[in-house]
Amino acid sequence: MNVNWSTGEKRRPCKLVATAVAAAALAAGAVVPTVGTAHATVRAAASKTFTWNTLHKGDCTMFSGARWTVYPNGTAYFRATVTSSDNNDAWLMRARLKDGNGAVLTALRNAAIQDPANPTKFVKNLPDHTQRYVWTAKGTFDRGWYDDIKQMSLVNSC
Repeated sequence: MNVNWSTGEKRRPCKLVATAVAAAALAAGAVVPTVGTAHATVRAAASKTFTWNTLHKGDCTMFSGARWTVYPNGTAYFRATVTSSDNNDAWLMRARLKDGNGAVLTALRNAAIQDPANPTKFVKNLPDHTQRYVWTAKGTFDRGWYDDIKQMSLVNSC
């Protein structure tokens, strides 16, 4: 424990380090994403998170806050809330990882392949138009691309 001798205040070194780390992450700044494309924000030293505003495609809506988080080991996790104004719809998505100039590095592969002919396709069925659905998915990519990943885009259909 550290003591500020002028005030007598006791401080824990881990709290000071945590505060410094949080300040550094905030200093990196969040970039306001455009619809369909997101820029990385620093969440932790070992991940990059991409967040989207509300997206609409056909009858389907993906609400603000949808996010992909990619990790240096070549895994990626997705979470979103989606709905449709019509019954028996499906949200189809492909996620592309890009460099700082917007060039596509690679597409995420669905870790739970739903269509063997299209391993980069992610699908969420939306059977009831009165419901909102939480959509989670896991993807994979060649971990050699991790350091170059600066942006991400989604190609969607409904």
